[in-house]
Formats: sequence, C-alpha cells, structure tokens
Amino acid sequence: MNAVIDEALEFASKMFIANAITAPKSVGRDDVVVDIITKKEDREKILKRMKEITDSGGKSFYKRDAVNCENIDYILLIGFKLFYHNFDCGFCGFSSCAECEQKGGVCAVSATDCGIAIGSVVKLASIFGVDNRIMISVGQAAKDVGFFKERVGGAYGIPLSATTKNPFFDRKK
Repeated sequence: MNAVIDEALEFASKMFIANAITAPKSVGRDDVVVDIITKKEDREKILKRMKEITDSGGKSFYKRDAVNCENIDYILLIGFKLFYHNFDCGFCGFSSCAECEQKGGVCAVSATDCGIAIGSVVKLASIFGVDNRIMISVGQAAKDVGFFKERVGGAYGIPLSATTKNPFFDRKK
C-alpha cells in the first residue's frame, strides 16, 4: 500500500475507535468493545476461521467474506459485552434481565448500543473516504478465535480499505 495512504488509514482507524467508544449509549454505560486488527497473522487467523465455518457446513457467505478480506490491512472489531442492565424492560423477549441471563439471552439494550457505535463508525469512514463493509462473519470468527478479551454477546467486523476500487462493491455470492 502507498505509504501516505497507509498512514492516513492508520490515523483514520484510530479515529474510528474513538468514534465507536464515544458513540451515544442508551444509559451511558460502556458496554461496547472495540479493537483494531492490523497484524497480518491476526487477520489470517480470522480469515482461516471464516473459511472453516463454511467448510464445516456453515453459511457460504463466511468464505465469500474471507476471500473478500484477503487484501485488507485493517479490520475494526466491535462487539457488545454480556451485560444486563436490570431494567426488566422486556426488549430482549424475556420477562426480566435475570431470566434473559439465565436462559443465555443477550441484552437488547447492549446490542442496540453496539449498532449505534457501528453506524457512527461507518458514517465517519464514509466522510473520510474509507471503504468499509459491516460483516457479522468477521466478528463471529474473531470471537471464535479469542480476539475479544471480554465475553461478548455479539460481534461485528468492519474491514477498511483505501484503494482505487472499493473491494466490497461487487462481491461474488
């Protein structure tokens, strides 16, 4: 990658992390986890796991997304902590937060906060001219191979690209 573009993408990715962390939260609680994957060997672990998921009978889009990310140098990971706000709001589909936790559910408030952070990041990426794609396949594979230091209820990956052609535009099915 061109050194100037690489430097710009490195700076932008740090801004994306800050943007995700400071994105509005439902109750102001820090329930979003953010990390950036820049090392080739880390990226390769994630992509390998994505292909394994498809090969073991999983959804074919995991392999498609892995192939699509082979030339990506930066992947932003965003997940949400397994945390229960004790609102007993029922938004998760359970009658109480205790029941949600007991039955292995995830707090819809935390999942929503994660979605808000993701939206904030991809909007900023668009403003900065950085191509991106929200991929649950990347997030799940990163979760599987242990990239999140905390237990997360769900995760997404956002590969970032600053090249002459958007690599996420004409993906194969």
